[in-house]
Amino acid sequence: MILTIVRITIIVLIVAVMLTGLVGAKIVVPLGLAFLVLAIPYMIGGIICLYLPYSWTCDWAGTHSPGGKASFDGCSQHSKCRKCGADIMQDGQGNWF
Repeated sequence: MILTIVRITIIVLIVAVMLTGLVGAKIVVPLGLAFLVLAIPYMIGGIICLYLPYSWTCDWAGTHSPGGKASFDGCSQHSKCRKCGADIMQDGQGNWF
């Protein structure tokens, strides 16, 4: 989650620097602040979905959390979700579903 926030911040800074040269700081600064204000609920929602201990987050958001044990069958990682107890697999991006 922290890496995602850092990546978004770096992208925003790069775009802001490019836009400052084109349109000036009087336009870029309010746009950057508006982006941050809009991004805060998105980040809070992600944190809530990942760290709430309730199983409804698995059904509603599809964010499973692997338990302590994971097995590898030669093709993919398997585990049990620590929230809902469902059998889950890890995709190539590192996400559990």
